[in-house]
Amino acid sequence: MRSVKIGRVKTACLLLLSLVTANAAGELVLADGGRSAYSICLSSQASPSEKRAAGELQSFLAQMTGAQLPIIGEQAAGTRPVIAVGEGALTRALKITVPQGESYVLRTAGNRLVIAGGRERGTMYGVYGFLDKLGCRWFTRDISRIPKRPRLVTGELNETGAPAFEYREPYFAEAREKNWAARNRVNGASQELDESTGGKVSYYPFVHSFAALVPVEKYFKHHPEYFSLIEGKRRSERTQLCLTNPAVLRIAVAQVREWIRQHPEAKIISVSQNDWTGWCECDNCMRVEREEGGVHSGPILRFVNALAAEIEKTNPDKLIDTLAYWYTEDPPTQTRPRPNVRIRLCPIGACEAHPYEQCERNAYFMKHLRDWSKITNQLYIWHYNTNFSNYLMPFPDYDELAADIPMYKRYGVVGIFLEGATNSAGGAEDAEMRSYIMSRLLWNPRTNVSRDIDEYLDAVYGPAARTMRAYHELRHKAVREGVHMYIFQHGRALHVTPELLTDGHALLEKAGRQAVTEAARRRIRHFLLTLDYIDAARSRQFVVNNGQFAPVDLERAKQLFASVVTRTREFGITEFREGKPLDDQVKDVESHLRPYRIVTMENDRVRADIAPELSGRVVRLINKRTGRDALRAPDPTELGYPDSGGIWLSVFPNYFHSALPARWNLVSSGPAEVVMEGSTAGGLRLKQQLRLNGSELEAISVVENTAAAAVAVTAQSRVEVAGDPSQADVAIEYQTKSGTRKSGALFHPGIPSAGGQPIVGGELPDGEWTAVSPSAPLRLVNRFDPAEVPRCTWNWSVSGENRLGLGVWTPEKNLASGEKLTLHTRYRVE
Repeated sequence: MRSVKIGRVKTACLLLLSLVTANAAGELVLADGGRSAYSICLSSQASPSEKRAAGELQSFLAQMTGAQLPIIGEQAAGTRPVIAVGEGALTRALKITVPQGESYVLRTAGNRLVIAGGRERGTMYGVYGFLDKLGCRWFTRDISRIPKRPRLVTGELNETGAPAFEYREPYFAEAREKNWAARNRVNGASQELDESTGGKVSYYPFVHSFAALVPVEKYFKHHPEYFSLIEGKRRSERTQLCLTNPAVLRIAVAQVREWIRQHPEAKIISVSQNDWTGWCECDNCMRVEREEGGVHSGPILRFVNALAAEIEKTNPDKLIDTLAYWYTEDPPTQTRPRPNVRIRLCPIGACEAHPYEQCERNAYFMKHLRDWSKITNQLYIWHYNTNFSNYLMPFPDYDELAADIPMYKRYGVVGIFLEGATNSAGGAEDAEMRSYIMSRLLWNPRTNVSRDIDEYLDAVYGPAARTMRAYHELRHKAVREGVHMYIFQHGRALHVTPELLTDGHALLEKAGRQAVTEAARRRIRHFLLTLDYIDAARSRQFVVNNGQFAPVDLERAKQLFASVVTRTREFGITEFREGKPLDDQVKDVESHLRPYRIVTMENDRVRADIAPELSGRVVRLINKRTGRDALRAPDPTELGYPDSGGIWLSVFPNYFHSALPARWNLVSSGPAEVVMEGSTAGGLRLKQQLRLNGSELEAISVVENTAAAAVAVTAQSRVEVAGDPSQADVAIEYQTKSGTRKSGALFHPGIPSAGGQPIVGGELPDGEWTAVSPSAPLRLVNRFDPAEVPRCTWNWSVSGENRLGLGVWTPEKNLASGEKLTLHTRYRVE
């Protein structure tokens, strides 16, 4: 027994000697042969995250080396070799200046290794940074790489680490789990981080808070002046706030203080516009806009600054956040954000296929970014990284992310929210790897993204990694060849090429055969689902054939959709698109996936195909000379499809409300005239006569109130046209009532890829306007009676399509019982 003890002492002495020798050479031997002379030293004042950090370091070093380093207090350290985790007596004795916040220092001194930073999260991030240097990776919630290192030696260290951005949030369900989020050093509001991980950057509310700040239902009845004046009326529907009204500011300040009382954990309070237009047009708000360069962000920023100044008096530790979003992306020319204000700039109209600085479609956003960065050093970005209309659609944005997160850093951005699928169950296309790569970029924009992708694929797919890399490259082929991609695109998006569907399927099937784990095969099946989802969607395209409007192969379309739904449920996915539960969307598709009767009017110039059951809409309007259909063919992944697109009549309670659902039926049809009737639940009776007059389709629409009480109503006749989706040439031509000529392509570099507006007063078309698409080629003239039309609206998009919609409206009217409202429109294809 005595000889055994002597042997153990001798071994320990030899180990200590090796450590001393290594120290002399500037190295620390942290473990060798499953043993270590080191302990992990933790201050008695250690925070919860520092205690976690010590435990994580102990656990991962044990996995790497087989050596279990004990965790000791500073009083037990003496002169023994230790890894000091966190600021304390040892860092003070070594005269090491410890950074605060989320920063940290890695420092060797003699036989000591110091990992220390801010107590909230800095020390914890230092431990993960040190482990990252040793090759540790945490790719997904269940897959990591902890390299085996029987002999673990670290050289001399004298470095600091800090995140590139103060706020880092990859917003996917796959990025929320506490351990993954902490280890990948993200700190967003959606991450499931708690006290043990040093908390996070908490928001309340998260966004679009005007409706809760000054609720319409509480204040509008007695104080309509608190809300937007729009076209001469204070509006309660789809409204914003009157931001120059002093009472609105007082109410808002009180509400924010109440939110802070209810949610003391929130570090940022969102005071931001509702998620629609409807800015206030009162004299005071318009005066502020003029003073601020004619931009809608002027009143908002002045309001937010005034509120932030009041909140700072009672809560100096809180930040106030607002949006530069949609109609407020342009910065004001005079007002600057206060120090406790954060601006979140949102490139909602940007092409996500290409680095922003290299894409003409993003020139408008780069101007906004440059201009905001000149007036604030506290800029946040709300970036987008999924297709919100089709979560399962391939979304090859890795080149863009790799270029633009570093670009944001160059422009002084300090926080980034990367919005992916908003549903809590997850399942968006490639969400796991995208979350991982984004976390790497958010911490260090200089990370080698290609290497990071290879490491991820190797760890997750093993023998199938090379094939999955080939699939990754195939996904990016079309966008690298110039195809643009946006966050609201339908199933016919050009970047999802036939080659991707066929060759991609073959690559994924090959990868499935190569994979050796069920986890890898399941992920590969998910990628197959994303391709089959698009195939199933495209199979549901409706066409006119033999008097019917239906998919070419209806039974196949039904079978493909049913298969996709079954597999989607197996993955636990709860949404195909933002805000639409899967069950609701399945019911919507299944209820519409059937043949519809087509009635046709035609002469020697024009053919019009009408589907009475689909809101009485004209689904095709063909110029018989050219054979071209003038109307936009909607996409099967649009909500309500095929009850969308074409030419149709809708009724509304007012200009800002959603359309009232109506049921239509055919009354009579002939070669030159079709008559249809419809009704709404509120007692409105609709009638529409469609006639062919030469090359013109004439629509005579009547809305009658059959109810006993008056009904508020307005009607719109709308047409949608489209050109070649690979082009961006839709244009509009008309002369205004005031005599001004309007014409030209709607998109050009330097503006967003979509737009539109209401037209009233002297800017109204003088009885007709024309939709043009040279790529089709197409000219569709929409004529109307100016006496019946006080308002027109138009909108257009080249965001993955090339379309223009024109709408003409009747007046808003309280229609008495028995009273009628009429609208005459004409459509001529040239």
